[in-house]
Amino acid sequence: MNVDVLLDRYRTATEDTQRLIDHLLDHDADDRAWADQIGPVYAQQRVAELLAKTPQAVSADRRLLRLTMRSGPIGYPVWQFHGRRLLPGIAEVGAVLGPAAASSWTVASWLTSPQPSLDGVRPIDALHDGRVEAVVDEARRVAAAWAA
Repeated sequence: MNVDVLLDRYRTATEDTQRLIDHLLDHDADDRAWADQIGPVYAQQRVAELLAKTPQAVSADRRLLRLTMRSGPIGYPVWQFHGRRLLPGIAEVGAVLGPAAASSWTVASWLTSPQPSLDGVRPIDALHDGRVEAVVDEARRVAAAWAA
């Protein structure tokens, strides 16, 4: 369909319909922003195959960072894995930040945001570089600040 036709339909739609369209487009923009920030995720079945576990065992594994998508399914950020294993430090960071965070999305956002205390590096990149102790120490400081 031609963009001009769509714009004409939008302009002639009822106010309620325009609000609904605006709302849907805002959510789509939010979803794209989160996808850009967090990156790709694996479905539970893919994680089960990757770790040679059952889907039930994956679901029960509290070491994994899981994100509930707006549409309902669970996603597991790809960056938390190193080959067929959980990236060293992820479980520790999750255990430290999880209780203080508003949601697992907050933890994922922190892990993928550059941190001045880590020389401007994203915590997830520092973990991939083997800087587990530095990241866990910073996670403790952040958790204390979030809890205050």
